[in-house]
Amino acid sequence: MTSKLICKGGIDDESKRTFFASAESSCGLAALGSTARDRSTMTTSAPTAVRPLPAELAERVDRAAEVFADHGLDATRIDELARVTGIPRATLYYYFPGKEHILAHLLARTLAQMASALDAGAAVPGTGRERLERLATEHLRFIATHGPTYRLLFAELGRAASLVDIAAGVDRAILAPVRAALREGSRDGSLRVDDVGVSAAVVYGAVLVTGMELVFAGAEPAVDDRADRMLAVLLGGLLPVPGRRR
Repeated sequence: MTSKLICKGGIDDESKRTFFASAESSCGLAALGSTARDRSTMTTSAPTAVRPLPAELAERVDRAAEVFADHGLDATRIDELARVTGIPRATLYYYFPGKEHILAHLLARTLAQMASALDAGAAVPGTGRERLERLATEHLRFIATHGPTYRLLFAELGRAASLVDIAAGVDRAILAPVRAALREGSRDGSLRVDDVGVSAAVVYGAVLVTGMELVFAGAEPAVDDRADRMLAVLLGGLLPVPGRRR
């Protein structure tokens, strides 16, 4: 998914209200993702393509993200997905039993691409604070260049939270590297971290809301500047307090 689009003409107020309602429930996904691997009673897996999807078709299926994000799963019709992607209805059904499988494919694909982008940022040597700053900035850059698919991910968080694979994917792609940076920062003294889980959720929430503000802006944003300002506020509460004993 490589869309440079943030959002043509911005996003209407109803879409914004829908997102922030979803975002409110998504705050619990941080905790859900971190425990998904331990949930023995949670057995639902994310349905995806039943046959290997050629790369060319996968790129075209990506176009369905904006339709799902605008209308939701229930109101989206296969005929509309066929029109937008340029893939015949019969071909879509050959690879996907239903539209929910297309949605799950898009969610899983987005998370895999996000994980790759964040892993690259986390691999650069530095302090825990520096790694956290890179992760937050790379996350915002990803949102800015994947507006429709990222909007889809969070528009469907309530549904995604019932899928253990997606919940675990959120944990692997977003929360695990943040927790690692926080632990490293606590060890090297570059961050003050009293509770890794709560701190990771705070960072996740700040990036989520800031990122969606970028999507709603309707124009190419100054991502690095927004990241710097967000981090200045966020890290002001995480930096070591002078004179305080650890």
